[in-house]
Amino acid sequence: MTTLGLPVGDLFALANAIAAMVGGATAIEDLQTRVLAYSTLPDQPIDDTRRDGILGRQVPDLPDNAEAYAALFRASGAVRLPGAMTPSLPGEPAVPVGLARLAVAVRAGAEPLGSIWVVDVTGSLDDAAATELERAAAIAALHILRARSAADLARAQRAVLLRRLLDGDADARLVAAQLGLDLAGPFVALAFQPQFGPAGDELRLNRLVDLVAMACEAHQSGTECVAIGTTVYALFFGGQLDDTQLIGIEAMAARLVTRATGAMRIVLRASVGSRVTGVDTISRSRRDADLVLLLTDHSAGTGQVVSARNVGSRLSLLELGQVLRDTPRLLSAQAQAVLNLDARSGTEYAATLRSYLDCGRDSARTATLLSVHQNTLRYRLRRVQELFGIDLDNADDTLMLWLSLRVGD
Repeated sequence: MTTLGLPVGDLFALANAIAAMVGGATAIEDLQTRVLAYSTLPDQPIDDTRRDGILGRQVPDLPDNAEAYAALFRASGAVRLPGAMTPSLPGEPAVPVGLARLAVAVRAGAEPLGSIWVVDVTGSLDDAAATELERAAAIAALHILRARSAADLARAQRAVLLRRLLDGDADARLVAAQLGLDLAGPFVALAFQPQFGPAGDELRLNRLVDLVAMACEAHQSGTECVAIGTTVYALFFGGQLDDTQLIGIEAMAARLVTRATGAMRIVLRASVGSRVTGVDTISRSRRDADLVLLLTDHSAGTGQVVSARNVGSRLSLLELGQVLRDTPRLLSAQAQAVLNLDARSGTEYAATLRSYLDCGRDSARTATLLSVHQNTLRYRLRRVQELFGIDLDNADDTLMLWLSLRVGD
């Protein structure tokens, strides 16, 4: 029994108790904004948002929802939220379409579990009502934890195991066996990176995890999915995972990105890691997926998915660059001198050299790329050779010069 005299797990009785205690129609939601329970006390006014949420057991997706939930989960206690408004149109003022709410996040320690919303018809719910609602949230946490099914617990346990695999756990074979994976593979990791604000968005991240899990499971049964930080990962395995299958996975990811943008208003980028064999190399596929995200332009169009199989050379250069950064003695001394002069004097010798080498020493292409005359380009190249003793006809020196400039840029 709880301190309200209610049996643990009776969410509808709890909603009625909160409605009576706080003074407004009450709804209890999970992190996916599904309505778990609602009060049924008579003579408590409601609005269309509550009515639609009860009928559909899902909170309607309104324009102000994202901002409201973000504010709710950032707050340490109860918050007051104005009623929903119609979209503001040119020449037409926005008008209220819903009642105000007093709301509180439900947490177990630092873990968010859901939220409680109380209709505030006249705006008269005071600080005492807010305190009562915060107390009720602690009780609701017990109910929601009790209401979680065994399947939810199993999913949480599998998520812990999958994180260990993606992180490169030393006991990867044992962990994979616990997940029931074929130790021989092959495997490929996908990464989905949402663009949230600085404070993040716990609610939308949880909804995104569910969306990714559902889409990936529908594409291939048995796919595992987990969030690490704000990145959502999916692990595909089994079969041959040949190029045809990878193309299908990439197409599924592109549809998912489009859906997340349209339905959840989340700007989402996605990448596909390298195909690996053996559970000990799953972390490599995840790392490649992360590197591909670094190569993906944040301003890329909706639906774009980049795969490691299409940017293999750029991935190799990223890794070579990291080796050079970790071992400074391997860097070209001439490249460092060029970069130092540019930093002191505002010259553009490094950009000129890099572009020239990127273009295969084609003067016409380089001049076009840099928007300069070919004579200007030739002058700069002569000056570089005079100032730094660079011999562009020495293949070994030129290779190290180019790699060092790529790292230093």
